[in-house]
Amino acid sequence: MNRLFKLFMVVAVGTFFVGCYNDYDNPAPAKVYTDEDFSNLEYWSIKDLMDMFYEKYPDNSGIGKSITITEDAYTRGKVISNDRYGNVYKTLYIYDEQTESAIQLKLNTGNYLFYPVGQMVYVKLKDLVLGNYRTMLSIGVASSNPDYANDNIESSVLLKRHIFSGEQLKMTAADTLVVTKDNYREVLTDAALGRLVRFEGLESKYGKAKWGYENNFPNYFANSQSFDVTSPGWEDIYEWATWAATRRVTIGSSFETVYYYGSAWFTYDAQTEADYVPGNYVVRTSGYSSFRDNRIPADGAIVDITALYTKFTNASGAEYSTAYQLVLNTDRDVVVREE
Repeated sequence: MNRLFKLFMVVAVGTFFVGCYNDYDNPAPAKVYTDEDFSNLEYWSIKDLMDMFYEKYPDNSGIGKSITITEDAYTRGKVISNDRYGNVYKTLYIYDEQTESAIQLKLNTGNYLFYPVGQMVYVKLKDLVLGNYRTMLSIGVASSNPDYANDNIESSVLLKRHIFSGEQLKMTAADTLVVTKDNYREVLTDAALGRLVRFEGLESKYGKAKWGYENNFPNYFANSQSFDVTSPGWEDIYEWATWAATRRVTIGSSFETVYYYGSAWFTYDAQTEADYVPGNYVVRTSGYSSFRDNRIPADGAIVDITALYTKFTNASGAEYSTAYQLVLNTDRDVVVREE
């Protein structure tokens, strides 16, 4: 009897480990979430979230402010950003086609591995924080840094609690807002902030802008002559950056090579004298992006740019200190038109 029992246990244990081994080699597919999985929660569209925030904080009164969500609600959107190339950082931009609205979702790094472009993402909102950083709204967690309205959802526990992957969809024409020199004033409003926008027929412009921080363009740290004896030392990065910008204007377009790293000016109306003007756009490129050292289009080149449409202002929200910024997923989304 003991031998039979031992034999049974050996077979059972062997079967158990074989089963585990088979499961390891053939894991079950990851769950694909749908609206049905959140039927016990109230649905809030991305536009609902934006309307809620601006109802409490109209105009620019909400800069630096936040709202902690206490209701059992969820939102959803299609991923329109890609952090693979390092220019989008610790952030997803998700878009809702029904309300034509988008928002930042502040997560961790490597989002393209788990939430690729076209992925539907569901967000359980309770206990998350809707915050406004320099006019851009985002969903995150409470921040311990008073300079930020919210912080990134980095904890794996919180990610599993709040973020869920839905169906992998294809990008469609409806996911991208198309603007031209003829229609940008009518179709491109602040309601489109966070969206993927294709700007057709922008002019690459070097020089000094008459708007938004009185930026000198191009303003590229990567373009500086780091061994120039007139440059300040690295002990004062702000002084150095100012010097680099001034030098760029002084030298102007005589430079044959100008890089993406920093700020680039693209415009529909280079002659305007106004301080704050839609139609002027800054392409902002991180020093950590894989294309930071690639060349931007030459001065005067006409280009089509597909980018995430954002806005940045100082802490006061003053109009004169505001600039519309374009965030590239990759520099391949900048296409020079053939003459």
